[in-house]
Amino acid sequence: MKARTIILIALLTILASCQNKEAAYKAKLDIKTEPYNLEFDRYEDVLFNLDTADFQAELLKIQDRYRVFLGGDLSNPNAVQYLKDFAIDPYSIGLYHKVKTAFPDLKQVEPMVEEVFAHFHHYYPDIELPKKAFTCITGIHPDEPPVQIIDNQLVISLDWYLDGDEVYDQIGMPRYISLRTNKETLAKNVAEQLYMNYLYEWRKQGQVVGEMVFYGRRNFFVEAMCPAMPDSVLLGYSSDQWQWAVDNEGQVWADIVGNKRLYDAGLDTYMMFFGDGPFTQAYSNDAPSRLGEFFGLNIVRAYVSNHDDFDLKQFLERKDLQNIFQDSGYKPKK
Repeated sequence: MKARTIILIALLTILASCQNKEAAYKAKLDIKTEPYNLEFDRYEDVLFNLDTADFQAELLKIQDRYRVFLGGDLSNPNAVQYLKDFAIDPYSIGLYHKVKTAFPDLKQVEPMVEEVFAHFHHYYPDIELPKKAFTCITGIHPDEPPVQIIDNQLVISLDWYLDGDEVYDQIGMPRYISLRTNKETLAKNVAEQLYMNYLYEWRKQGQVVGEMVFYGRRNFFVEAMCPAMPDSVLLGYSSDQWQWAVDNEGQVWADIVGNKRLYDAGLDTYMMFFGDGPFTQAYSNDAPSRLGEFFGLNIVRAYVSNHDDFDLKQFLERKDLQNIFQDSGYKPKK
């Protein structure tokens, strides 16, 4: 009986230690923010309700209000015709109706976006952020990100967030991408655009370990902007994919280290761990892609947990990525 009691106490101690370790980095993301108010404007509602009989005159009436979309030369017949073709295209109209069904109003969108902005403003109060946000429909164009900052105004393509609607299959979007077309991903995309627009600095691709920290740091920034975001959404995984990564963390890490991939700077190795796709074939058809990002996030979380003087702004400015790894004390779960 005593032996069983000792084992039980030991297990509880280990469990508490793991929970405290997680709480160590989570606690540092628990900040008090001041409300950030954005003015939202639904461009899609206006565009798809214009009188197409004299489309040019209708566009000129709204040009000043929507210059972020209509900043071109509206005296150019080709430009006007291009916009008209988009507005009367059955595919575009169908997307508009889907968006109106999914987002009859912006009661879900506004607080989600404003919370991200509030967190960013807390850490970077001197950066002038957009005061206005426009929603629109872009036709789910693969070359255009779903969230953009244009002329210091936020632009959100709502047709990217239809929760896996059949339209994504119809246009040939890969399933590993369409699983990210949910409303929770919107907050992530907003945070990523803030990072890319205001904080990102170009760097030359390096060794796998440095890339892990680089992407891990970016994803941790997103987590800092959206502290309640589920891990699977944070990395763009399904819940099963995230669980596979957790369950196989130690085994994959042993393979990386054992095969000397950690300090490899080759393109093939980079694509193996950071290229997007349905899975990582080298390990399993159930293994998610971008496992380098998974390890990078865990490395950064370990670093944050082990440094009481952690400061997000200073951390993001550091160039010594390999030192961050060495100072993280990261130990994968076995």
